[in-house]
Amino acid sequence: MKGKIIKYFSFRGFGFIALENSQDEIFFHVSSYPEVAQPEIGKDVEFELIETPKGKEATNIKILTDTPADEPVDTPAEPVEAESPEASILEVGEIKGVGKATEEKLRGAGFDTVESIATVDADTVSEKTGISSKVAAKLVASAKELLE
Repeated sequence: MKGKIIKYFSFRGFGFIALENSQDEIFFHVSSYPEVAQPEIGKDVEFELIETPKGKEATNIKILTDTPADEPVDTPAEPVEAESPEASILEVGEIKGVGKATEEKLRGAGFDTVESIATVDADTVSEKTGISSKVAAKLVASAKELLE
């Protein structure tokens, strides 16, 4: 299968690939990516699709390039540093313990990013989403922790 990397969280070691000619997003782990390169948003890739207990996952990922096969690909000599959480926009689904239903409530109330939750108090999150104050407090604390 072919697709394009649309999200990559280097500090967590995973990302998502948009399937070619589809709206589907497929999970991938960095361990399925070639060791000679860092995953980059916008890169075209080819991969095998497997079914896991958590859903579909891309494996045996290969980078698609315009470089002819007999031309060497320039790879960095030094390892590429992982970007910090602040360098990426973290989505609410990245918060520990946020399931699909909670994510939908948060997004429905306008909380699309971890930062949008970390910058308000638990009562505001609870009031806007209908989530209990106790759960909202845990979400705000986890969001703040992710941004540290």
